Amino acid sequence: MRRARMAGDAPVQGGQRSGVKGQGMYCTACGTALLADARFCTRCGRPRDTQAVATVDDGKPRERVIDVILDFSGSKNPARPGPPIAESEASANQGATRWGDVVPANRTNYRPDGIGLANPRIVTASDRYTPPVSKRATTGQTITVMVVLFALLAWAGNLSATRNGTTREGQPGSASPQPPATAVPAPVSNEAKAEAVALLGSAIYKVEEGNLALAIEQARQAQEKWPAYSDAANFIADITPKATATAAAVQAKATAVAGAPGGSAAGLLSERDAIARVLPSVVHIATTSSVGTGYVVRDNLIATNAHVVSTNPTAEVRTQDGKTLIGQVVARDAKQDIALIKVTASRLPVATLANSKSLRPGDTLMAVGYALDLRGGPSITRGVYSTHRTMQGVTYVQTDAPLNPGNSGGPLVSLKGEVVGMNTMGLKNDFGTDVRGLYFAVAIEAIQTIVTTIPK
Repeated sequence: MRRARMAGDAPVQGGQRSGVKGQGMYCTACGTALLADARFCTRCGRPRDTQAVATVDDGKPRERVIDVILDFSGSKNPARPGPPIAESEASANQGATRWGDVVPANRTNYRPDGIGLANPRIVTASDRYTPPVSKRATTGQTITVMVVLFALLAWAGNLSATRNGTTREGQPGSASPQPPATAVPAPVSNEAKAEAVALLGSAIYKVEEGNLALAIEQARQAQEKWPAYSDAANFIADITPKATATAAAVQAKATAVAGAPGGSAAGLLSERDAIARVLPSVVHIATTSSVGTGYVVRDNLIATNAHVVSTNPTAEVRTQDGKTLIGQVVARDAKQDIALIKVTASRLPVATLANSKSLRPGDTLMAVGYALDLRGGPSITRGVYSTHRTMQGVTYVQTDAPLNPGNSGGPLVSLKGEVVGMNTMGLKNDFGTDVRGLYFAVAIEAIQTIVTTIPK
């Protein structure tokens, strides 16, 4: 075999092409590295001349060696048949046969020197690499696909209209009966559930205090926050009859006392019933500078001491059912130590205001307020009425019911469950020590006068 090489190629030595250092040949069909003298890929059988690509490590281009078959004789493989040497030389003179061309019929089982193929294959013209041809749909095929799509869409629309009870022409169709839609309750957040549980716990505490009406109100609020809260519903069903019976008993007792000799002017209640009547109207007042007590004197108006709100334009109001409101200070009388706070809430429990001049010495009075801002409900102290005293132009109701910081602005309550004054101050001696048994509340008449000046 003789081989022709192009200019710039390295010489052939010992049947191996030395080539340039770092250069190798790879099959573009399967990527297999080609041996130096291999004319076919040992993996896929592709001819070297049409498939092999030269690569070099340094990235510089090299001229590719083109093997030319000049003679099929001279093979070192005795098992391979071949033509006479004269025929090989004649074929070399007539023109070289490149790899990839049609191999003569008598060479169909030809194998390259030094390479044993597991499955020798016939190399024909069809083995030449042919790039794939992109297939494009014809105009007729495109129109056919579009017609089919439109037909499917029309069929789907007709089916949907029939299921809704009408045909495509708007006529009633044979729609299958649909079950009536059921309202799905809105999900309740974990925060709302926690608030409902807290309200019900407070309601249970109110029952222990004897305030059944407020307990039922808090249980209803818990049920509003969590409609599926069965404990709240059971609580309301259990407590409502008891609350009704208790209210009837209180009313009967008040009627009996009013009808008794000497009792018509008094209409007295027990201390417990008197507190239960006024307690729902008592509120906790907090500002940036102090804490005190107040009570509702009108639907959206709360009375407290002026020194509780000081110069703050607003105050935080917390009702007995746990609601927190932001109120606006709408009136302030520093001389009489009276302030009025207006809130936007409605239907707040309103305290009953009485005439303090109807009090008689020795009548029982009770002071209600958040003494020392202790956690929980307001504190209650008990005393008796002494007299009305006027100091620095202000009329006070004197009592020995103890007052502490935090009681300021709270109601002073009679046994009728009516407010006769607003707890305001105690006295100190010359040494700065609190004087015991001498406490004063602004008479309710002064508060009523200021309330009438605030429009509803």
